[in-house]
Amino acid sequence: MGGVSASQVPMSALQNWAIAVLVAGGFVLLARLARRLQLPRMPLGLPLAAVLIWALLRSLPLGWLSVDVRLWVSMIDDLLMAYAAIPLLLWLALEIPGRLGWWRPPPALLVQLLSLGFAGLATVLIVQQLADLNLLGLVTTSAVATAMLGLAAQEALKDLLAGLELQLSEEFRVGDWIGMDTGAKGIVVSMTWRDTCLRDLDGNLVVLPNSMVTSHVMTRFGSEEAVSNRFSVGLDYAYAPARARALLLRLVRLHPRVLEQPAPEVRVLEFQESSIAYEVQVWSRELGEKAARTLRSELLEQIWYALAREGQAIPYAVRELRPWRPPRDRGAELPSPEECSTSLQASNLFAGLAPLELRQLVSDSRLMTFGPGELIVQEGADGESLYHLLRGKVSVLKQVAPDRIVPVADLGVGQVFGEMTLFLNTPRSASVRASEECLLLRVDRHAISGLLQSNPDLLERFARLVGARQAELENLSREARQERTNDLLNTMKRLLFGAFSGLSG
Repeated sequence: MGGVSASQVPMSALQNWAIAVLVAGGFVLLARLARRLQLPRMPLGLPLAAVLIWALLRSLPLGWLSVDVRLWVSMIDDLLMAYAAIPLLLWLALEIPGRLGWWRPPPALLVQLLSLGFAGLATVLIVQQLADLNLLGLVTTSAVATAMLGLAAQEALKDLLAGLELQLSEEFRVGDWIGMDTGAKGIVVSMTWRDTCLRDLDGNLVVLPNSMVTSHVMTRFGSEEAVSNRFSVGLDYAYAPARARALLLRLVRLHPRVLEQPAPEVRVLEFQESSIAYEVQVWSRELGEKAARTLRSELLEQIWYALAREGQAIPYAVRELRPWRPPRDRGAELPSPEECSTSLQASNLFAGLAPLELRQLVSDSRLMTFGPGELIVQEGADGESLYHLLRGKVSVLKQVAPDRIVPVADLGVGQVFGEMTLFLNTPRSASVRASEECLLLRVDRHAISGLLQSNPDLLERFARLVGARQAELENLSREARQERTNDLLNTMKRLLFGAFSGLSG
């Protein structure tokens, strides 16, 4: 009467599998919903395995097994269900509220320890209830085994507790740069229950026990914080400190990786035997000794080029028995005036000038050398000169948003930029940065004015060329181009002949 008919067994198995499919589908949907809402990742593998084993065990005929075997099967089923429930409950009770801002997100190590602790407690309770076996009693009654386990786990336990302390206190996180008073330093790449791993300057992995990290003095820079980079440079006593500080400050501010806030600083550090030492301090977002050294190298390289353009040099303690003269640019060998004239004549702007006019223009202009990455002109700045590229390459950059600068063109040998500012007195329309070491001929407004005094007809030719450049950019009609050329001619007359009159007076 109380038995189970043959027709009822398949129905019971189908019901179990239906329940298992529904529960598994619910888990999958919940995991996808958590991923879409950017919640912590749901532990899915173990719950799905527990549901599958649960349905399988209730679908198989286990009556032919002995009582002891069925007891162990039931105990394994209960343990698996408990192990699957523990990470789900911790996910719901700790990780999701932490992500929602109800409290601080729990460290991964704490979640792992809670999972391990609850799993051990569940194992003890289930085994004691089903198998009537006291696991704690077996371990604690053996004094020798307890002592051996304690001694063996002493160092590991210290590292575990230290790792838990580090993750709970959040003294540093993955991605931060830390330096120990032992000499170890690098960017944190991982934190486990036992070790903290750093990536040092040479790319090597440095593994530090957590107990060592907590027991030594540590310097830490966060991945979202501004990092100071400080170095010194010695300049000649003949170079006035006010001018030297202004040059260094102007130069470091132009570097793209130097932050505007905190603002760079240049200080007079001390008077040395052969030079005045200046301390330069800049801030950047890049962490690590490698990034700091790279930035320092680029700034020092650009300082050399800037000093060379100013007729200065890095002094050194040498006693000379000859008159001292300001050094010229010590970069590549400078071209002759004839080579500069030939290069100018090849450009559209100065093609057709007589050899005497070209030599006059070159003699009134100035050769300038820029290092890789240096800013030659800045968008929006005033100016009264154009540049003719004799060697190297430059990139033309345009600011399209407050925090976005895009490259718009690359210029090579023989090309000219900055003519609009020279002829029309308008602000620079784009920034130009050296892509490699460049040699440029800077043609100032007074040089053009002097050229026009001897040949006023050149002004109309310059006006046509500048007007054609503007018309090409603005896509103007022929009538509008002529009108624009006339307006440019009048503007250039006032500007250039006025500049020459000012110089003459």
